[in-house]
Amino acid sequence: MSFVGSALARLAFAAAVTATALSAAVSAHAEVNVSVGVGGPVYYEPAPAYVVPPPAYYQPAPPAYYQPPPPVYYPAPPAYYRPPPPAYYGPAPGYYGQGESRPRLSDMQQRALNNCVLLAPSEQRRCRATVMSTVR
Repeated sequence: MSFVGSALARLAFAAAVTATALSAAVSAHAEVNVSVGVGGPVYYEPAPAYVVPPPAYYQPAPPAYYQPPPPVYYPAPPAYYRPPPPAYYGPAPGYYGQGESRPRLSDMQQRALNNCVLLAPSEQRRCRATVMSTVR
């Protein structure tokens, strides 16, 4: 009987361990709520404040009558005219020297040199120098 008794003890022990483990697993997932009813004042959210909306129609402002200001005449400002630019005359004869010291220019170079007179006075020197730099 010792064999049956010890097997029965082992079986009872295993069942107790299993029951303890299952009860611990079940109680771990259970939610327990404990509430105690205590009498006291109950507070409610207050009602929203009501504001009267603005009126839909506003009385227009009284009419205002305006008259135009009296006409004002200003005298015309004095006219100012810039003086004419100084007169410019072409280079004096003999500018390039006397007769044969003047370089021989091709037809196109001579035309370009003659067109230099049409430029502004400040640009004419540079134009003549550019044309003369093309002479061989």
